[in-house]
This record gives sequence, structure tokens and C-alpha cells, in this order.
Amino acid sequence: MFRMTNPLPSSAIPATRATDHSSRPFPFLTTACVLFICAAVVALTGCSNLGEFNERAIVRQAESYYAEKYGEHVGVADLWEDRSYQLFGYRSSGQAFCTMEDGACVLVDFEEGVVGDNRQQDEIVAAYEDRFRNALMRGKQGLEDAGCDVALVLVNGISPENEGFFEESISVETWRQHEDAPEQTGSFFYARYTGDERFFEQESSRVHLGIPSVEFEISGTDADYEHAFPTNVPARPAWVDPIDEACRSLLPLTNGTPETKVTVYQKGYRDYARMERGQSGILGELSPFDNVDAAGNWLIVDWVSLGKGIYVTSDEAGVRLRADDATLHVADSSYTLDELVECGRLDERESRTYLPEAFETYRVETRSGYFASLPAHIRDKGWFSVNIAYDNTDPETELAQLGIDADALTPSLYTVKINPDAEDSEDEPPLEVGIMRTETFPNGFQYTSTALFEDEQLMLARA
Repeated sequence: MFRMTNPLPSSAIPATRATDHSSRPFPFLTTACVLFICAAVVALTGCSNLGEFNERAIVRQAESYYAEKYGEHVGVADLWEDRSYQLFGYRSSGQAFCTMEDGACVLVDFEEGVVGDNRQQDEIVAAYEDRFRNALMRGKQGLEDAGCDVALVLVNGISPENEGFFEESISVETWRQHEDAPEQTGSFFYARYTGDERFFEQESSRVHLGIPSVEFEISGTDADYEHAFPTNVPARPAWVDPIDEACRSLLPLTNGTPETKVTVYQKGYRDYARMERGQSGILGELSPFDNVDAAGNWLIVDWVSLGKGIYVTSDEAGVRLRADDATLHVADSSYTLDELVECGRLDERESRTYLPEAFETYRVETRSGYFASLPAHIRDKGWFSVNIAYDNTDPETELAQLGIDADALTPSLYTVKINPDAEDSEDEPPLEVGIMRTETFPNGFQYTSTALFEDEQLMLARA
């Protein structure tokens, strides 16, 4: 049986009648009603195109595709159009799910034709898992050969030694066999899988792996830093190449398009770093989104000291900050401590008191020509994300010389920006004050995220 939902009948749209508006005190109300009805009609027309596809043509496509692929004729037992409910009715996605007589499902796009079927989904997903498993095991061996001890490897939160880390992740579609049926989920593939290499070549341009998330925990060479706070990191740490090579070997699965995200942690710090967006223990990340290199872009975490107890590191794939790429300067402030207090809370504890003698302002600048050396997409937007860390126990803060107890001054470093909305509204404060997060690192450093701009200084204040 084939199921289709017909468009709303014309009788469902209220009719209007002529009225003598001269006897009404507010004739514009009727006009408004008419306009609303007209808008409703337009909305109904725009949001419901059910029944406009050629049902017989969809059935022919599904059956012909199935026969050619599997060498057997199997009829369509049921047909259900993919749709969602909108404000004024149903809206079609332009696709139909064809339930075949053998229980499999064929997905047909009204314009593009057959998308694929889910008959072989279990063995295909298992084959993709096997490819990933082998690549990651080669990467693990490469890490060990480079002097690293691999404590943990996970794919989508599951060990690659186990099955199921790709379940409901590859080329996934969701549908119902009929309106009252429970929701079903399956993976749809176009090429037939026979266990050889041709399948991966044929399917690579169609498959979507759902950006697999791979996580490593390692120790050893270029992976052990005090308090999980990487500093003076080599230009290319020893752990990068083995992981990079493993990810490149997976590129043929997706027609050369990176779809694997990798995060590398110091041993024992994965859970700590994942809590509340913490930063402790993260060594680096491989981003599949910014495709500057074939496998994606590496973000190497390297905390660079700016002095005064302040550290900075890039938080954007493809951008690396090294010593002297950014400098800190004590600035003559154009604002006062009272203005900062008025514009935003400078404390996270009600017991915190302000110490005017500690008030000092800084500006962070990148070296001349630094932005010109960055990837084109960074140059075009003129900024990139950074993390700022602050150690108010560092002797370079000179708090001790001022007779100030650092424990009484936490948090104590803030980002300060001119509020662009202040010019247009008297209710807006002239400054935006960003509060440092405390207890982010095991070493007690404070932390915040912000951005470095090419044509705008980053302003910080200690108070």
C-alpha cells in the first residue's frame, strides 16, 4: 500500500464576504483580517507540497535500482514521504522512503534520484569500523615507536577494540514506515559491498562519517608537562606525525575530505579537560574543518609567557603562537577602577574586596607582519581565538612588592573591551568586562577565552 498525504482542500480556507464598512467604527480591522487570511493561504501553499511527487516514478526508480544492485526483483511494499510539521501544516523534505518486500528500505530523492538502501548496513558499518580500527592501531604503534606511552584510545567514546563505535553514525537517515509507527534509523549506501576495495572507492563521495571523534591519552616524549600546562613545545611534537599519518590513511574513505577530529591529552587528564570546557592536559587537536592540509589543521597547545604572570596560547586550528609573536605592555589606562567596577562584576566571591593599589592595565599586541604569515581564512577575518592564563603568584606580578596577598586577589585579571552598543543606548555600560575563571588548572592559574585582532589591541586589567 502506498501512502501519501493530500494537500489541504480549499474548503479548509475560510471564505470572506462583502460588508458595509461605513457602519463600522474601525473598518481597518476587516482589512487586517483579510490580509491575515491571505498570508495564511500563502503560508499553507508554501509549507505543504505533499502529493506533488510522482508516486509511480518513485516506485520504478526504487525497484530498478534494487534489481540492478542485487540482481533480483523485489517490489515496493510501502511508500512514505519524509516530512515535518510546520506552523500551517506539513512540509516535505523532497524524499521518500520505500519499504521493500524483503524488509529493506530504499531512499529516493525527488530530484537527485536514489540515495541508497540499508540492506547491507550492518556489514558495511562493520567494514568501516575495521578500517578505522586498523588505522588507529597503526597510529598507536607509531606513537610507541616515537617514544610515547599510549594510555587510552577512543572513537566516539568507545575503544576501537570494541564494535559499535560507528553505529548510528555513518550516512544516517531517520524515518517512519507510516504516521503512527515508531521512528526508525538506518545507514543508507548506494554501492554494493562485496568485501573488496571497489566499494570504498565507489561510496567515498557519497558517505558521511559524522565527523568521528578520536581521543588519545599519551605520556612520554613531548607529552609530559608540569601541571598539564604545555610550555616550550617543539615546533612539531613527536606525537603529531604518527597520528597525522593514520588520519591521512583514512582520507580515501571520504574522497579525500577530512572527517576525523582528534584530541590529544596528557595521560590522566582527559576527564579533567572535558569538565566544563577546561584546558588542563590538552596537548593538541586536529580539526577536519579547516582543510589547509590534506588531513586537516593541527592546533598545538603551547602556553607562551608574556610576563607579569600572563600566558597566552592559540585556540584556533592552523594558528600557532610562539615566543615573541605576542608581547605585553603596561598601558596608560583610559578608564579607572571605579569604571570597571561599575561596568561589570570584578569578583566571583562576595567576600572579595577591591585593592586599588593593585590596579594596573595592559595591552597585548602581535608582532608586525604576524597576521600576514597566517592562513588566508584567518587573514580575511582579521582575528583568531586565544586562551589567556594568569598566575597571580608569579614574582613578575610584583604584588609582593606592593604588600598584596595574592590569595586575597582572586580572580584578579580581566579582559576589557569598548562596548559598541554604548553609543546608541544610555542603558549600556561603556565597557565590557570579562571575568577570569578560577581553579581551571591544577597549578591554580586563572583562565579565560578571548580573541586577538590584527587592528585592535587586547586590553587586560588587574584589579
